[in-house]
Amino acid sequence: MSYQVLIQPTAFQEIETSYRWMCDNLSAEVANSWYYELLDAIASLKEFPNRCSIAPEAPVIGREIRQLWVGKRRKYRVLFVVSENTVAILHVRNSRQSDLGEESE
Repeated sequence: MSYQVLIQPTAFQEIETSYRWMCDNLSAEVANSWYYELLDAIASLKEFPNRCSIAPEAPVIGREIRQLWVGKRRKYRVLFVVSENTVAILHVRNSRQSDLGEESE
């Protein structure tokens, strides 16, 4: 079964913010490499998204939120929910950020 992957506006904004930060503080090359690695990881959710573990904040939020780690050092988490034939990307967070529900959003 193939799932449709939708990036929600909040996640899109988080991706854009991280990309801009990398461009400003690291380099455009690093930012572009990260961006394409992230897009490839997100695209991989079209097949078997339930292979990913449940995010630690799922019990606090009260939904089955899953996480996909991205990067060699697992620096970013893609947080998403699976519903029927759709994967909705809710957040893309740096591993240094606190879990959802531990901060005001």
